[in-house]
Amino acid sequence: MTANKAAIRLSLEDGTDLADKVNPRFLDLTLTEKRGQEADQLDITLHNHDGKLQAPQPGVYLSLALGWLQGDGVKVGLIDKGRFKVDEVSEEGPPDIITIRARSADLTGDARKRKARSWKDTTLGAILNQIASDNGWRAHIDGGLAGKAIRAIEQTQKSDVAFVRDLGQRYDAVATVKDKALIFMPIGAAVTPGGQPIPAVKLTKQDGWKWSHNYAQRGDHDGAEAQWHDQDGARRRTVKTGGEKRKRLKKVYGSEAEAKEAAEAEAKRTKRAPRTFSYDLAIADCSIVPNAKATLSGWSSTIDGATWLIEEVSTKMGSGGLTQSLKMESAG
Repeated sequence: MTANKAAIRLSLEDGTDLADKVNPRFLDLTLTEKRGQEADQLDITLHNHDGKLQAPQPGVYLSLALGWLQGDGVKVGLIDKGRFKVDEVSEEGPPDIITIRARSADLTGDARKRKARSWKDTTLGAILNQIASDNGWRAHIDGGLAGKAIRAIEQTQKSDVAFVRDLGQRYDAVATVKDKALIFMPIGAAVTPGGQPIPAVKLTKQDGWKWSHNYAQRGDHDGAEAQWHDQDGARRRTVKTGGEKRKRLKKVYGSEAEAKEAAEAEAKRTKRAPRTFSYDLAIADCSIVPNAKATLSGWSSTIDGATWLIEEVSTKMGSGGLTQSLKMESAG
């Protein structure tokens, strides 16, 4: 029987391996990966009992790989988790420790500045590529979404980050910035915008311990409707999707196609929202990522019969080994 042994690998942007500095002083690590607009967050605590460890300066980029070096019943191998920009460093004692906080998105500079601009007769992909170019980001945009036609849209005194978030809401998409890349892809997509498959996850009641299932009433809405301005007819028209108890969107869209897309996106969110599931795994699987589909077995027929989408993955490494907590929502 081989004992489970977890490990991390940290390196600087230029490839310098920090193992000699980090491993002897390592206390704990928490990596929180999120599907939505918020950046992933990395927290690392190191002991500095001898005062010889120099704290890194904010602005430094760290690359992280995390996983299992060996063990029975675990996926052996370190998983690349990307780059993180250090934006907070704290020191305290006794005992003397250094805590490093880093995030996957560099949202300083122009990304947070409010802008006023408009686009006409263009596509969603063209808009997102322009925003990515303006901020020095790479663009990873799902092909099916990139071609969506947009007749007219305004960025009214909103930052690029907020505007991308609004577009994600409008198209029911993952809209985020990670590792200097703007990512825009459908919620629940089977592949990344780069074409790499997102592995499905199968979990049983024996894989962990604490779990929670919450199911709220759907409320009054079983669909959505949105208005659009018909220039030829000089009037507003409405598109509808779902049942009779539809939620009306406040925004008036520039075309029938855009209004229909927005209504369908809202209807999808309405179907997903009522059911959530959280689960603490005894042994982490670092290949699990947000937006992956998950199936559960060993609970009730209601839980086991649903398809789930992973919203958030929190992985912790410390004296208790490598553990993980998952947050999910029903896929509708």
